[in-house]
Amino acid sequence: MRRSQVHEPNAIVPRRIGVLCNPNSGRNRRRLRQVREEAQRLPGAVYREAVCPAETALGIQQLLANGVELLVINGGDGTLQAALTWLLGPDGPAQRPSLMVVAGGTTNMTAADVGARATPQQALRSIGAWLAGARSGPLRTERPVLRVEPAPGAAPLHGMFFGAGAIHTGVEFFHRRIAALGTGGSIGPGLAFARLLLSSLRRSRTRIQPARLTINLDDGAKQAGDYLLILVSALERLLLRSKPYWGMEPAPLHYTAIEYRPRRLLRSLPAVLRGGGRSPPRARDGYFSHNIHALTLDLDGGFVLDGERYLAQRERGPLRLSHGGRVTFLAF
Repeated sequence: MRRSQVHEPNAIVPRRIGVLCNPNSGRNRRRLRQVREEAQRLPGAVYREAVCPAETALGIQQLLANGVELLVINGGDGTLQAALTWLLGPDGPAQRPSLMVVAGGTTNMTAADVGARATPQQALRSIGAWLAGARSGPLRTERPVLRVEPAPGAAPLHGMFFGAGAIHTGVEFFHRRIAALGTGGSIGPGLAFARLLLSSLRRSRTRIQPARLTINLDDGAKQAGDYLLILVSALERLLLRSKPYWGMEPAPLHYTAIEYRPRRLLRSLPAVLRGGGRSPPRARDGYFSHNIHALTLDLDGGFVLDGERYLAQRERGPLRLSHGGRVTFLAF
């Protein structure tokens, strides 16, 4: 168990809870009738369903209007990102409710990192047992949150994982070629990303185009060039329990970038995925990783935030990523 995770055996039981469910999320879609039945069994719970960010914001507002003290988000990474964007945004509540994560999506990367590994049905049953005093409280994990401003003056987004370059291409490939096959969990996205990384080794036939970036870090350092990928994460572990960052600075966000034609990619890949180890990848070979508070990107092209795809345009101004505060997540 990580140092930031603790069990709450004597956690205060909320007087009223609200459940926000995305019925189209991977796990929920496959067992939606059972999920609804389990939610309806929770004593005094208010239940809402939402699919898109606008519905998510409206659903949370309705739940808060009913006086909920615990907000249960049952969906995937995108649903949680939409919830965080509203809760931490300019229209969010002055006092946020406690936030519980249920792994109702396909990938559930954030849920796994904060300890939510039960199915939606199991998690809802655990909530019911906790409310009834029949089991101990949930796991509590604190994490920083990533604030993303796509352009100066644009409405900010809040989430846990940002990616560009091969990460954006991998997400598009997953939705186009693999998701339709019904490959669930982290296996499908992991296969998509592995497929694209392997294709980058075949230089004459690679599907990955370089991401041309100018990166300004919060310490004044600047990097410019063509990159294979760039990621900024508030999570400790990503897909398949990987930890692709090895910075040592005392800062809340993890940043990693790999140049478009790095040296020794196949040999360095295991060290990249496990966070460096005893021999971390070297900057002179095209591998960079730091802990940061903020950075700006001059980017023309797509990026992903918690699996959701967006577009950045250099002519609108730089994209800014920064520390957006800390949030405590509860999970069963």
